[in-house]
Amino acid sequence: MSKTVHMCVSVRGMLNWSTAETKRQLKFITTKDGNRFSSVDEFRNELMDELSRGHEVLPLGEACEGFNYKNGCPGHESDGSR
Repeated sequence: MSKTVHMCVSVRGMLNWSTAETKRQLKFITTKDGNRFSSVDEFRNELMDELSRGHEVLPLGEACEGFNYKNGCPGHESDGSR
């Protein structure tokens, strides 16, 4: 048996990105409804909203079973197959 851990990203870490870095990353980041953020300010406002909800980390992709918005994925036992 092995353990799978799904990736997540720090909300505070993304807030620390420079404006230039944020602009570069926005082409890869979508809103919850699948659209793109229209500006750096809109993206940063959404991150501040996540912090106000108590979310320290966000899942990369869909949140897995047991995902915790403070610590991320707790890990899942797997048989090693994909």
